[in-house]
Amino acid sequence: MLEKLKQADIPQELVFGWPRSVLVGDEKVIVEQHQGIYACTEREIVLKTLCGLLVITGQHLSLSRYDRDGLVVLGKIEKLSYRPKG
Repeated sequence: MLEKLKQADIPQELVFGWPRSVLVGDEKVIVEQHQGIYACTEREIVLKTLCGLLVITGQHLSLSRYDRDGLVVLGKIEKLSYRPKG
């Protein structure tokens, strides 16, 4: 199946529902295919994903966009990490 996806040029993250994160410098993170917000403060934003909890750590963090297609976090981004499910 993976071989057919590669031939069709369909990104695996779309098919499997994996989150996609794009870090733009150290001031912006774009996250697609999340499953909602678990926690949100100015120092840490935690998102639910199929891969576990995506933790965005930094300073003066805020959500500049939040909709069904994804979200955008602005602020001084210091770290992106995952906490396993469970």
